Amino acid sequence: MNRRLIPLICILFFLTFFTSCIDFQVKDIRNIKLNKEKRNVARDTLDLYLDLWQDGQYDSMYDLLSSSSQQKIDREQFVERYTNIFSAIALNDMDIDVDTGQENMDNIDDGKDGDNIEEESMEREFLVSITFNTDTVPTFTQEYTIPTVKEGEHWKVDWSPSLIFPNMDSDDVVNIERIETKRGQILDREGQLLADTSNVYTVGAVPKAIPNRETFAKDLSAIIGISEQYILAQLNQKWVTDDSFVPLKSYPLSISQEFKDKVLSVKGVMLSSQHKSARQYTRGAQLAHVIGYVQKINDELLKKLADKGYSQEDVIGRQGIEAAMEETLRGQNGYKICIKDRDGNEKETIGQYDGEDGYDLVLTVDTRLQDICYRAMDGHRGSVVAINPKTGEILSMVSTPSFDPNMFSFGISHEEWDTIRNDESHPLINRSVKAYIPGSTFKPFTAAMGLEEGVITPDTVVKEARNKEWFPSSDWGKTPIRRVDHPDGDVDLRNALVWSDNIYFAWTALKLGGDRLEQYGTRYGFKDDLPFELSIDKGQIKNDSTNWSDQLIADTGYGQGEVLISPIQLTTMYTALLNNGNILSPQLTKEIRTGSGEIIKSFKTNIWKDSAMKEETANTLLPYLIDVVEDNTGTAHSLQIPNLKLGAKTGTAQLGSEKEEELAWLVAFTVDEESPLLLTVCLEVSAGQGKEKFDIAKSIFKEYYGR
Repeated sequence: MNRRLIPLICILFFLTFFTSCIDFQVKDIRNIKLNKEKRNVARDTLDLYLDLWQDGQYDSMYDLLSSSSQQKIDREQFVERYTNIFSAIALNDMDIDVDTGQENMDNIDDGKDGDNIEEESMEREFLVSITFNTDTVPTFTQEYTIPTVKEGEHWKVDWSPSLIFPNMDSDDVVNIERIETKRGQILDREGQLLADTSNVYTVGAVPKAIPNRETFAKDLSAIIGISEQYILAQLNQKWVTDDSFVPLKSYPLSISQEFKDKVLSVKGVMLSSQHKSARQYTRGAQLAHVIGYVQKINDELLKKLADKGYSQEDVIGRQGIEAAMEETLRGQNGYKICIKDRDGNEKETIGQYDGEDGYDLVLTVDTRLQDICYRAMDGHRGSVVAINPKTGEILSMVSTPSFDPNMFSFGISHEEWDTIRNDESHPLINRSVKAYIPGSTFKPFTAAMGLEEGVITPDTVVKEARNKEWFPSSDWGKTPIRRVDHPDGDVDLRNALVWSDNIYFAWTALKLGGDRLEQYGTRYGFKDDLPFELSIDKGQIKNDSTNWSDQLIADTGYGQGEVLISPIQLTTMYTALLNNGNILSPQLTKEIRTGSGEIIKSFKTNIWKDSAMKEETANTLLPYLIDVVEDNTGTAHSLQIPNLKLGAKTGTAQLGSEKEEELAWLVAFTVDEESPLLLTVCLEVSAGQGKEKFDIAKSIFKEYYGR
């Protein structure tokens, strides 16, 4: 053979062999790909089914069910069942794990490799592990065997109730039980119970025992104070049967035997202590504005707080410390998810959370002092705030008129709500936290500004204050600055405070100017949110939109103009005079405890405004305020009590264009007492009736100290 042909033959042979290999490999790859696509059709159906489940698209899940499965349960039943179960357990997310090893083993066992596609099984099972994350019980995991079947060209899920939860049979149900936990108690500083959740008497009706419904409603309405229409409407609810107990109104267990007998005299009435528990407030109206009350959560709040685990059965704090410390007091309800058979017997507990009781709150309130202050305010409109000036602890906080918070716990009728809501004296308003014009109680702080800016000294005499009226300039206008009557003599800083001279402090404010008044106001806490458990109206030196004028500056100097401050914040400001210039934070909560008494958190004395005024300034002003009481010409001399050293500052602010009403202020404090007291009284009175504030404060000091 020609040597030249040998290489050519070798090349042709190699090309032929290589082409055959390529053709074989292409066919093999094509067959593998086709086989793989065929194998994964069942898995694709499974994955889609699980994705739809995770997304809550139950209607689309139903489309993936086999025809035999759809004969067992129709679409509406399927969607309703899944929706009810997984919304009830508050499903958030599902972590899904499909056992791919088992899937591959099935493929090998079925001979589904190479070209044996025709022999592919018409059924396939998948092992799936699902971890459920919910808002009701801790995370739990369920192990499923999910069968699929091929119907024509499509794979379907062969559904049964065991695909909801593995141990479910056709007649079983998933039961979600709510485990009630207890709202935390509220206690006073000595551990006396102020608020607790316990059983109450419920006045209810048993329909089969009622001779005549109209007569029944009329007789009972007159006793328990709810309308006949309401009683009849309750009896006509769809769920009511002849044997039902229909709750109408609740009462504390302390109701009198006479009232019980009167209620039970109406045929068809039942008085039960087993059907309901409610929040009960032992001090009623005395502490209503401090503690507040709870009510059943409404639809608006339920939507807003849906992510916090509230349900329609829950109550929520609506005012006072009940609202402010809601997260601390409420605790967390528990839940139990279980499977029950057709007879109601429990087959399996799927998940359970026992819940956590709310924490107890120990308040700084002294209920003995609260009782004294509340009685002293009987018949008056206004507030009393009493604190320990060395710690900032709120010992008493009274706002009158008040209301009984128990009416909200036991169920308030529309008539009762309309009455309290439309009351012109506004009993629901907490006047202790409402901002008012402070009047002359602001003067010590104008004095502090003047001293620290060098505008005045203790010896500065304002000659203009010798007169009852003063026009600061020739173009001042028609209304002069006026002072109250006081003895003749030089008006220096001491006498200006003792006699409460408006002209002296208007003169000082004009020397300071508006900008410095505002700067010092910021140092004293105006414009800032007072750190306090309850919401408080923010204080202000003037409106943000107002420009300073000489008239406004002068009025601001003696606490008029646009100055606003709440009784609680004014009381707090006065702690600077008793703590070397430091303003303390007011404190209403003393401790947070578990139900067993373990202390979770203790609240200690805090300084809110460090060095709000200089120590020298506070020490200069303090004896002058003592003289306001001890000097027989002082505006608070009538407050003097034997063997009890007091300091004070009075104030009056006229209200309305006709000036027919006024605010009567008195800030008073003890000196050198082991149990110190700083007291603020603010009354809404008719013009000229402000002297009542002295009687109120004097009675409080005398009874509290036994003097």
